[in-house]
Amino acid sequence: MLHQLYEAVYTTEAVCRELDNGRINRPHIFDPRQVPQVHVVQTDLSDISGLPANRLGFGERSVLAYARRHQVKIVGLDDRQARELAQHMNLQVVGTVGLLLRAKQAGLIKVVRPLLFQLQAEGFRIDLELLEYALQKAKEM
Repeated sequence: MLHQLYEAVYTTEAVCRELDNGRINRPHIFDPRQVPQVHVVQTDLSDISGLPANRLGFGERSVLAYARRHQVKIVGLDDRQARELAQHMNLQVVGTVGLLLRAKQAGLIKVVRPLLFQLQAEGFRIDLELLEYALQKAKEM
């Protein structure tokens, strides 16, 4: 779905490794390496260490460092602190909820409500205010 919404989709090797670790307990977790339209890229440690001070995980930091180095304007992040830092860096942020809304607007999916609740059931945290906003935006209240 990402490649239908965006011209190019990149993720970092650090994000892939984090997903690999998550797959130990949840085998169904997405593997970006298996999607030909997703480009897995490396991030220089010097770029990561050049970011403003933060307490983010290595995956989030690698995404922000790659975006900064390669002048990527839109980054996909769900972590609140990562989103705030990205916005401070003048990057546009879209999260999982935003992607679902865009997919519905583009006609790629019919409804977001069951997908949002499925995400929650699988442990994905969605703030109640964001959930309500998404359902209103999707006209599914």
